[in-house]
Amino acid sequence: MSRCMIKAPKIIVIDTIPLLLFLIGTYDTNLISKFKRLKTYKYSVKNFTILKQFLAHAQIIIVTPGVLCEVSNFAGNLKVNRFSEFLKENSENFKNMEELYVPKKIILESEEVFQFGFTDTSLIIAAKNNGGEILTGDFPLSRYCQNLGVGAQYLNDIFWGIDEIFK
Repeated sequence: MSRCMIKAPKIIVIDTIPLLLFLIGTYDTNLISKFKRLKTYKYSVKNFTILKQFLAHAQIIIVTPGVLCEVSNFAGNLKVNRFSEFLKENSENFKNMEELYVPKKIILESEEVFQFGFTDTSLIIAAKNNGGEILTGDFPLSRYCQNLGVGAQYLNDIFWGIDEIFK
């Protein structure tokens, strides 16, 4: 049996997919396996529970406007009345996150923008400038950051690590 420790960083800079899983799960765990964007990743209520516990150990969760926009666009696929319920149910979650704006001028000065685009580049800059670690469902982004010396955790690594502990 493999024993590995999964340690949440003090400051998490959260990407779209982990935030979407957290917010959809908070709203209605039954939607996790049915929600189009999450279904692609085959996330489960168990994954949501692990993520929720992981995030609870962070002192600060940073979100960028780009991530908020992407989450809103994906959640907009809920039926109209469910979208407003989703926002209301997650109101405290949104309030508890720190929003960090990275100006487009700074993003465009970064080489990463040409490989990862605006949203992911804003995450890299936010993590670098605030001593945070990125939590992402994007494997190439997580590995790039790790090679760059920027803290990053791939969401599925956390899930697999927990599964290994309880085998």
